[in-house]
Amino acid sequence: MTPKRLPASVLTIVLGVLTAVMVLAVVVSRAPYLHDFAEWLYQAQIVRQFAVDPAGATGFTLASYPVPNSLVTAVLALLSLVFEPIVAGKLFLVAMLLAWLGVIRLFTARHVPAPWRPAATLVLWATIALSTFFWYGFVSYQLALLFLTWFLAVYRADTSAKVIALFSLAIFFAHAMVFLVFGLFLGIGFLLKRNRAIIMGLLPSTACSLWFLAGRDLANVAPQRIDAEWSGLREALVYKAGYPAMLGPFKNFLLPDGSGPLDNHAWLYWLGLTTNFAVAAALGALLAAVLLQYLKSHRPKDRDDPSLRPTCALSMLAMVVFYLFAPYHFFGLVNPGGRVLLPLLLLAFMLNADAVRRYVTLLSWPVALFSLLTVGTYLYLMIESRQAEFPAAATQATRRVAPAASVLDFNRGLYADARFRYFNYRVFNFSRRFEQIENGRYEGLTFRHGMLIRYEAERP
Repeated sequence: MTPKRLPASVLTIVLGVLTAVMVLAVVVSRAPYLHDFAEWLYQAQIVRQFAVDPAGATGFTLASYPVPNSLVTAVLALLSLVFEPIVAGKLFLVAMLLAWLGVIRLFTARHVPAPWRPAATLVLWATIALSTFFWYGFVSYQLALLFLTWFLAVYRADTSAKVIALFSLAIFFAHAMVFLVFGLFLGIGFLLKRNRAIIMGLLPSTACSLWFLAGRDLANVAPQRIDAEWSGLREALVYKAGYPAMLGPFKNFLLPDGSGPLDNHAWLYWLGLTTNFAVAAALGALLAAVLLQYLKSHRPKDRDDPSLRPTCALSMLAMVVFYLFAPYHFFGLVNPGGRVLLPLLLLAFMLNADAVRRYVTLLSWPVALFSLLTVGTYLYLMIESRQAEFPAAATQATRRVAPAASVLDFNRGLYADARFRYFNYRVFNFSRRFEQIENGRYEGLTFRHGMLIRYEAERP
């Protein structure tokens, strides 16, 4: 029995409210608070200094070769040539949120039957545009995923090499992991169709990839240090089984002291936690359903299928295997397997949109309710951040934890000062960077997997 469907008008209103509240929250905030985002905006100012006043970037080394994770930094640096840095950061986030709305509508218009488009659009926007990676401030990943979604919305068997090349370069410079997913999808497509345009389109980004690997090696750039590792197979399985719940709509935001707006509403937190696991289970069932249905109906002649279904199915199978066996970190990237879950969801819609109608109908209720709670809580925090006594601009999140062999032990220590242990987001974590940006004081690098690869402080 298919659950009762929310009216299209209600779904459209909810989507509009979510978008408007998020845009308002970004605009009214003292600064664009999203965990890692402050660090990327800070690095963008250093890159800007290289262009306008190299003396102001003393101690920093800029990569002399093409680097993934550099597009966002470059865009923010360019915006900062025209606008104040904080305004540039806000403009970027607002533009990305609005772009997601347009791209997901384009995607659902192409791949989802008309009756189910409003529900699919809401579920995908709330799950992808407001994914856990957005709240962590992983804007490079989000931008690359935006390009990938756009590509999947317009790609056909006769897409030209020029279009493929443009998307491949944009995705390469945005994020390496999404670029690998993009390459996997097109590589499987080439093996099935022998489409020469795919090879020609991938040549520029392949050249950039080889240049990046060679340049990184010659520059002796070491991978980013990771503080923890899985202690064994059992912990790895627990982590991989629970991680998909991070894609749920409920987020618990924390202040710099570890407290949160929901500390006095435990029932709401636990309801949100349960909802996240239920949404993850539904999405897992969706992936299994579309794959099993395809495999049951698959025939050898499908190799000649003019549609993208065989390519989607084989790509999904490869990505499932990757998620199951990917290590905790790979060249400084934590949990690379987690980066394939959202592309998996997109490919499921492409493989069999008719089969997803039951799931998007079921998911539209909890996704709508808890997404509204999440963005409403974030708006409240951003309004509070404007108060003179609010500590966000002067403090960093407390991290009373030492490196450990166990990922789960490390995470427990990381949130030891919070009332609730899971689905926590320290959106004020790098707020000290905003002070440095405002003061024009550039010292240190937290991340070294972007355009800036090294920092050496001046010796007295």
